[in-house]
Amino acid sequence: MSALQWSESMSGRVSFDTDDYNEGWWHGTPCSFHLDVRVEDVERFFTDDEHEATCTGWIDCDGLGERMTIAEGTFNLLVEAGGPRRREMRYRLFAHDRAGRPVTLAGVKNVEDGWFRDTWVDTSTLFTRLYPGWVGRDEEADATPLAAGVLHVSAGGFLALMLSMRGRLPDKLRYGAFFTRSLLQVYVGPRSATGSTDFPGLEPGAERWQGFAPEQWHDCPGRPGLRRRILGVRTEDGRQLTLHHIRGEAEPTEGPVLLAHGTGVRANLFYGAPIPRSIVDVLVEAGFDVWLGNWRGSIDLPECDYTLDEVARFDHPALIAAVLRETGAQTLKAVVHCQGSTSFALACAGGLVPEVTDVVSNAVSFHVDVPRLSKLQMQVLLPMMSIGFPGFDPQWTIRPTALRARLLAGWARTVRRECREPVCQMANYTYGVGGNILWDHANIDPPTHRWIAREFGWVPITFFRQMSRCVTAGHLVAASGFDELPEDAVASAPRSRPRWTFLAGSANRCFLARGQERSFAWLDGLEPGRHALVEVPGYTHLDLFFGRDAERDVFGHIRDALLRGTSNPPGS
Repeated sequence: MSALQWSESMSGRVSFDTDDYNEGWWHGTPCSFHLDVRVEDVERFFTDDEHEATCTGWIDCDGLGERMTIAEGTFNLLVEAGGPRRREMRYRLFAHDRAGRPVTLAGVKNVEDGWFRDTWVDTSTLFTRLYPGWVGRDEEADATPLAAGVLHVSAGGFLALMLSMRGRLPDKLRYGAFFTRSLLQVYVGPRSATGSTDFPGLEPGAERWQGFAPEQWHDCPGRPGLRRRILGVRTEDGRQLTLHHIRGEAEPTEGPVLLAHGTGVRANLFYGAPIPRSIVDVLVEAGFDVWLGNWRGSIDLPECDYTLDEVARFDHPALIAAVLRETGAQTLKAVVHCQGSTSFALACAGGLVPEVTDVVSNAVSFHVDVPRLSKLQMQVLLPMMSIGFPGFDPQWTIRPTALRARLLAGWARTVRRECREPVCQMANYTYGVGGNILWDHANIDPPTHRWIAREFGWVPITFFRQMSRCVTAGHLVAASGFDELPEDAVASAPRSRPRWTFLAGSANRCFLARGQERSFAWLDGLEPGRHALVEVPGYTHLDLFFGRDAERDVFGHIRDALLRGTSNPPGS
């Protein structure tokens, strides 16, 4: 029986204020460990499915006092996890803190195929949680973490690991062959349909139910007095979407209203920010039955390529049908933001949403107008970058999935100096040129600024290509060739004819207010006096929904627009 042993060191940061890996990495305190890993029986190590070795060494974490000696520990090498294109490297280390209390460090390296992942990042990044007590793998689901964060092994550390390996030459060669073969099985071959920085958990789409049982009412997180349930919706082309249904203590006195988010965010955009009252609170108080749709661009759902056409053709009709089916209503109203608004406008142009009577649209709709430098960036840089980038993800500034992602994120942080939050820097870089693209930093408070960092994720290049065509044309143009959708959304009057209220932040540099003004003028020319335009001074793109004074400055406009012509009109 032959043995094999080596040493490994990793370092990073963890935070004792969160169980979110990314947030722990950015806001945490230093944490590191050094391991002496030993395989007692090489033959058994390679033939057993768990590929488990034992560990000794130490853990050093600022939040737990002095260096802790590892009493017991295990390491599992490239264990199959959820299919042939996904493996895990698992660490479980048991120690005692300076007060003698047992502590567990549990970590996992995710090694998986995807659109935009590479071997080095996957095998050098350890998602880490610390638990009170000695917690086994089967007990983690019911345990409350002390801290969470990310540790890394450096290139020098990896070289030191390889040089430290001790054992017979045949055993070393066998280890290298197993490691290489396992990686080839994961990464070689046609790419799978997943791949960006998973959000906000480790599995794409893992947040579909946000930790709650489907369709069951529960207290709405962060919103005292509101309750929520999450329902699944299936589109005609097979996509699985969700609806967040939110109510207060009283039964609604008005009909249903459906809210649609922008691309690369999710339904929580409208009520998740740590501000005293959200637009959802205001609409519930006004008597509306509030529904929020997660369409295929939501970060709660598995990643996919998509165009606005697919959202217009499949997602909006499916979400509307589900709301009407659940409520028994014949019609509903809608609040649509950014690409939830452009796709909704396409659906209206094609006559696919006849059940909608009123729409409040924020930022952009039928007409697309951006600053000159943003237009130049889309026309010149986007074609070049689309060769090597299948999409973009603000989370790359915290956890890049490939070297190219790391380089792009580093450049974004270099040119975006209006704040020090990395995801904020990358998000604003992705969607425009200059500072304060998505929000004016003067309009949001520090807790909201921190919350934003986990509310932006993956957006595919297919979307950006279509938006570039729309920017060039100055209005929405179709990309997918569906018979139901006109190629030019403003060539003729929309086939679905809700009443529109166009909302625009006067300082918006993601999409200029001029675009909403043009859309209002176009529809007002078709139906004089029926539609409305509201420009909000001092606001940009998203701070209309989570700015510190948004309740005072913005929410009343949305509520009053939805109440026009109802049993409870504004001022009643």
